[in-house]
Amino acid sequence: MLQIAICDDETLLLDEIRKITESCMQRQQTFCILSTYSDSQSLFYDIQDGKRFDLLLLDIEMPGLSGMELARRVYELLPDALMLFVTAHYKYAVDAYELHIFRYIPKNQLKERLPHALKDAVSLLEIQNTDSYIISSQNRLERIPYKEILYIEKDGKNALFHIASPSRKEEASTGQSRRIRKTLSGVFDELHSEEFYFIDRGYIVNLRHVTGISHTDCVLTDQTRLPVSQSRLSELKKRLNTYWKDKI
Repeated sequence: MLQIAICDDETLLLDEIRKITESCMQRQQTFCILSTYSDSQSLFYDIQDGKRFDLLLLDIEMPGLSGMELARRVYELLPDALMLFVTAHYKYAVDAYELHIFRYIPKNQLKERLPHALKDAVSLLEIQNTDSYIISSQNRLERIPYKEILYIEKDGKNALFHIASPSRKEEASTGQSRRIRKTLSGVFDELHSEEFYFIDRGYIVNLRHVTGISHTDCVLTDQTRLPVSQSRLSELKKRLNTYWKDKI
């Protein structure tokens, strides 16, 4: 079941977004719980108190805590949640680039574009919740969701999975790891996902967790910096640019 939050200080628009969302979910036969907020601070307090959302529909221009600032704070607590901005101004798109905003919906095209965005969001969330890497051995069977894999590195004859916390971004630095007796090439062949890329002979990175490239280093959401081989730097930039564009 999906948890969806809608936040807009204009009550008429808030009600319209809610009705469109309810209608879309019913047509897709997607079970969800809708929570509406006319105050951005109240939404943030609920998230701070532990309430989780899979999808958030936010107005950008709100009094007090703006949608942009709210998105930044939400991203710190719920890095895997999809966020959709309802706005009259695309000028904010550049400022929010690093937040991986899923989609921007113009207020004057709400009825035309919001249903398509919601359909795409649900499809992506379903994929995120099912795509996993299975670790299977004589003594262990474990499923690791792709979205939780930060990167994989070569560790002798093993592949070492670095796992981010599924709930709080700041916990990723203390993270977890899983070691399996397999080559990186073998692991990469089994992933079957364009989200992963070989940045060096010793590293496979999850593009979902990349925030940027600095010189010849790949910077991740937990501030980890991984070396990128010179021969793969150009292709990494292309793939990352495409991945970000698809997200926005």
